[in-house]
Amino acid sequence: MGTRRIERRTALVRRPVFWIPLLIVALFIVGIGVAFATLVPRALDARDLLQAAPPLVVEVQEKVLAGDTQGATRAAAELSEITAAARQQTSGRLWLSLEWVPFAGPNLHAVRMAASSVDLLAQKTVVPAASLGLDALKPADGRVDLAEVDAIGATVTGAVEAVSEATAMLGTVDRSLLVPDVAAGVDRIDDAVASARRLLGPAEDVVAALPGMLGADGPRDILFLFQNNGEVMPRGGTIGSLAQMRVENGAISLVAQSSASARDMPMYTQDVVPIAPEVRAVFPFGLGRYVQSLTLTPRFSLTAEIAREMWNRTHGVQVDAVIAIDTVALSYFLDATGPIDLPGGLQLTSSNAVPVLLGDLYQQFEPYEVDAINQAFAATTMSRLLSGTVGVRELISVLTRAADEHRVLVWSDRAAEQALIEGSHLEGEPPTSVTDADGFGVYFADWTPGKMQRFMTQRVGLAQAVCSTGDRRVRLSVTLGNSVDPALVSDLPAYVTGDGRATKIGSMRVEVLSYALPGYRLVGQTADGPAEAVRAGTDGEFGVAQQTVTIGPQQTRTLTFDYLATEPAEVALVADVTPVVNPTQVVSDSLDCALLGNG
Repeated sequence: MGTRRIERRTALVRRPVFWIPLLIVALFIVGIGVAFATLVPRALDARDLLQAAPPLVVEVQEKVLAGDTQGATRAAAELSEITAAARQQTSGRLWLSLEWVPFAGPNLHAVRMAASSVDLLAQKTVVPAASLGLDALKPADGRVDLAEVDAIGATVTGAVEAVSEATAMLGTVDRSLLVPDVAAGVDRIDDAVASARRLLGPAEDVVAALPGMLGADGPRDILFLFQNNGEVMPRGGTIGSLAQMRVENGAISLVAQSSASARDMPMYTQDVVPIAPEVRAVFPFGLGRYVQSLTLTPRFSLTAEIAREMWNRTHGVQVDAVIAIDTVALSYFLDATGPIDLPGGLQLTSSNAVPVLLGDLYQQFEPYEVDAINQAFAATTMSRLLSGTVGVRELISVLTRAADEHRVLVWSDRAAEQALIEGSHLEGEPPTSVTDADGFGVYFADWTPGKMQRFMTQRVGLAQAVCSTGDRRVRLSVTLGNSVDPALVSDLPAYVTGDGRATKIGSMRVEVLSYALPGYRLVGQTADGPAEAVRAGTDGEFGVAQQTVTIGPQQTRTLTFDYLATEPAEVALVADVTPVVNPTQVVSDSLDCALLGNG
């Protein structure tokens, strides 16, 4: 029996019916191996091509910002060729047919999706953007071309659609089945797409709002408030002058100007808009009645409401938007416009604008003459910016710098536009809690009265500790300095020093306000010497602690505000601080619970 079985098995092995299936399987395996061997060089070529793409994207961006449309278009064309070649290398029937093969297939699919998404973004985002250029947004002879703005809008919309499509492509990739090198490459592309999505979302909203902002659907009146940082206010500085600009069908014109003096803007005996009683207790003087005190509140939305009503009463125009710019920001604009000549043979540059506008002018001219010079400077600067001679890249640079320092603030009466402003550096509101940080407001108000904050230095310290009782304590410390040289005090104009009416000449009297969120209860506030008007109140949802100190020449004063936090776990602490002439140093300090009697 055993011999017969062996003979039958041998006969079966010799038959073609036995070998044909095995041969087919073997040929299939060999075919897959050959196919993969064919695809490997293509995959490596695609990898090399995709690695050459990022520098070209950067080059396109730089040339667009520089206004070099031809250079940007050339770089974009080269990028387009590279990404199209990478996509071609990872496509075709052979590539697609092997994507179902276990292990290797998901990696092939991932490479194809990566190459396809990069090519999609290059063709539908980078190439169209390169041909437009930012010069389309630059005013020429006081007008912005709305057709160019519409073209930019269409490009941004196309880019948003491309990013959504690329996101969907990458979403089909199963990351758990990828080898490390492929996974890392897909992650890099996915991160880039996510970054583009975060940027393009707000950009699409802004571009959609631009035609309306530029008066495409009717004239818009914008009130500009020019702040003087020499006399500090919580949201920047006292108002020195105002200007009304009108925008209609892209054309921008200066309609009216005014100084902030009582000659042009009356002081009211009653609030021009309702001021809540608790807010009036925090700001008992000026707010809602004097134009110079518009920024006495750290809430720019309230500033804008008051400014609109005052301008309407004096000029009969209900403006649609309000923009505040301080002296330091104007000095930044001179980096873009170049020097500006003023009446009396003066020339302002970015290096001398701050000392000249905040003090030196008062040595040569009467205050009413300084008002006229400030208005001339504002008008000339606006004219230069609207002439089309200022480079877009330079203008974006100075605007970004000024906005980052909260020296330019914007409010709009249109809900869609205001929604774009909210949460940005242009908003000008006390800080709120975010996912990973709690904010405090630290604001300064001059009561010298004079223009002495040109010499003020500021340090804000934030400290916290969880004490043995389990309570989290927070200390906010503010150190203010007066850097004026005592030997030079007598040479300063009386309008700058205050002429000794409320303080000794050379000294400054400054109020410090600490704004805290509802989760922080004030448990104490102190100063390192005499302090006035020490009190606590509320402004909406914020608790407000206030102290006023006098700082002599070459002196410093330190004030502290102590809080008990509702939440025991430590979180990051940040501060929104009044923009002053000299930058404020904001630091994280240590806190010893034993010194609080709570150790």
